[in-house]
Amino acid sequence: MNRTLGSSGIPVSPLGLGCWAIGGNFTLGGLPDGWGEVDDAESEAAIHTALDMGVTFFDTADAYGTGHSEEVLGRAVKGRRHQVVIATKFGFLQDAANREVHLRYDVSPSYVRFACERSLRRLGTDYIDLLQIHPGSLTREEMESVIDPLERLRGEGLIRAYGWSTGDAENAEFFASRSHAAAIQHEQNVLHDNRDVVAVCERLGLASINNTPLAMGLLSGKFRPETSLPNTDVRGSGHDWVRYFKDGSPLPEFIEKLDAIKEILTSGERTLVQGALAWLWARSDAAIPIPGFKTRRQVEELAGAVSLGPLSAKQMQEIDAMVNSF
Repeated sequence: MNRTLGSSGIPVSPLGLGCWAIGGNFTLGGLPDGWGEVDDAESEAAIHTALDMGVTFFDTADAYGTGHSEEVLGRAVKGRRHQVVIATKFGFLQDAANREVHLRYDVSPSYVRFACERSLRRLGTDYIDLLQIHPGSLTREEMESVIDPLERLRGEGLIRAYGWSTGDAENAEFFASRSHAAAIQHEQNVLHDNRDVVAVCERLGLASINNTPLAMGLLSGKFRPETSLPNTDVRGSGHDWVRYFKDGSPLPEFIEKLDAIKEILTSGERTLVQGALAWLWARSDAAIPIPGFKTRRQVEELAGAVSLGPLSAKQMQEIDAMVNSF
């Protein structure tokens, strides 16, 4: 299951790790956007565990903890930078002193460079492997104007490749067809198959970086309809883009779908989490899932999925029929 970051040719492990949760608490548009309290020492130890288990790809953003996630990742890979491929994102304006990220964004040429240089300092590195646009919706003019500054950074060696975090297939194709983009990051999991974006990635030779691969934790199997998460958790804070939870509780329709496919996902001595990742690898050869983590134990389970491989074609067909029957 070897993977590369699209046309860049940069090799990465088939599993990446998403570093949103290790950024700690912060707000987005005035609402909590973190995953609860974090222990930086545990976060760094978890990253070391991932490296020791063969995970080489880590995805973060300057917005996560208003830079804290980048700082933690940078400390953790110090002395091992040559072993890792680091992806980060830019675009959302923020107030780091108050840990506030605004819904306003800036993708102007001057801001692209400013954000890149700031991320380089926090990560403690002199290059970023993959720099991604974070805001998922841009105008056509913004899309075209952001390409040149990204190309300049690539030409100067400050970044090795670039991409966009967007779930809009039409915009992804427009951007990729006019640039040397290497990757599109988008939401993707067994409960939400973004077929159009996956098709664009496969057709244009882009890496399909799958965020939310565990449906914001729902695919861990530890949540039931009576679960109630606090409003300090992103899943209970009221963001209208949170798909799987409402007011801190998992939506019944997703619980029902999960119950229907659980037996297949846990085949071959897989845990439910490992089965959810196996579905993604079977879904597309371009897929690079980036589940989040906060502890070493979580990383051990996630990285352990790689050796178990993807689901079979028959299992994929059975799951597809079950999910679509709802």
